[in-house]
Amino acid sequence: MKTKIKMAAGLILAIFILSACSQKQESTIKDQLKDQSQQEEVLAFIAENHELGQKFIAKMMDNDHATGMMVDELVNAAANDTILADKLSDMITRYPELMLLTTHHFMPVIANDSLLSDTFCDHTLEHENLEMTMHEKMEYRKSLEQNH
Repeated sequence: MKTKIKMAAGLILAIFILSACSQKQESTIKDQLKDQSQQEEVLAFIAENHELGQKFIAKMMDNDHATGMMVDELVNAAANDTILADKLSDMITRYPELMLLTTHHFMPVIANDSLLSDTFCDHTLEHENLEMTMHEKMEYRKSLEQNH
């Protein structure tokens, strides 16, 4: 699974390198990269070079297609790898805005699937603080409705 992510990231980085070259060099590099062993060598070099990796990631973040590919790969990998899923979950919880955005997008999905709804409710009830906070919020809203 990690190899697929590295391969996808490397391939995209290789594309970045190609775009950074001049027109004449680009043709030469494109010709060279038709060879599978050359592709692997470039991808390995990019993956192991911190500065190039950072530049590659920045370039990918500026490209909608590349960003979508990264997210797809990350989600697919996390679905099959609990360690990666935990890391992804930790990152989401570190950024409250991202947590709210994620929750906002997933709530309709959860609401439309009875199994997900049941699972979500079960998980919510396992966390007493969350359960109490939700209960208090619902009671407060009921009291507002009664006063109007």
